[in-house]
Amino acid sequence: MPETPDPLDEFPRQAARTRGFSLGVPRAFTVSPDGERVVYLRTKTGDDPVSCLWAFDVSGAKERLVFDPGAEEAERDLTDAERARRERAR
Repeated sequence: MPETPDPLDEFPRQAARTRGFSLGVPRAFTVSPDGERVVYLRTKTGDDPVSCLWAFDVSGAKERLVFDPGAEEAERDLTDAERARRERAR
């Protein structure tokens, strides 16, 4: 039977993985002029470091993903020079 990890030992790893429990929390809100939509940045999960653009439709109370930079990069054909530049920027 596998041993259950001690929550006190696991806390530092979880805090680091979630960047102090801030990943997955919406931020940088903008309300449309007509008040029908709110757009904001949020990661997909609590341990994903990539922020995506989301929109919330007020009248239908529906949230939708507008732009995911991770998916966009996979679709692009980057030149070797651009890949090298991005790697240096990291």
